[in-house]
Amino acid sequence: MWPFSRKPKPSIVPVEGHVLSILSPEEVAALGELPAQAIAGHVGIGGDRVESFRPNPGFIEFMHSIIQRCVADDVDLQDAARRQNEGHVYILDGRTPEPEGHVPPEDIIGAVQVRNGEIVPGSYKANPNYRVYTDRGLVRLPRSLHQALLRALKEAG
Repeated sequence: MWPFSRKPKPSIVPVEGHVLSILSPEEVAALGELPAQAIAGHVGIGGDRVESFRPNPGFIEFMHSIIQRCVADDVDLQDAARRQNEGHVYILDGRTPEPEGHVPPEDIIGAVQVRNGEIVPGSYKANPNYRVYTDRGLVRLPRSLHQALLRALKEAG
């Protein structure tokens, strides 16, 4: 989790408190600024961070659009699809405590359909119960999807 106490430009996202982003300070520096699509949400000053968290709908939409676009190229998900053969492969948040056991619904980012051991193109479905920030922290995308999100931010900037 990378909290940023500086406020983004008012024309981008007006907030009270601190913004949270999945980008490291080095990634933000490489971009030159913190883009609105990279802000997962904000927390109020004082009080419980999880209770005061307000998600950024623009980030959530951007994240899911990147996953939709790149999920079929993810090597780890392709391997999981081959093992699954039929059904669905779930994309889990890296913060989940037991990825091979019980996974809380708020840690399932989404799923893709699998047919004959391959990801069905265009089958990604976002989980409406997914939460970008819980008591276990801020979203932690699988590495390849995080890199895809970073590339898309660079292209958009």
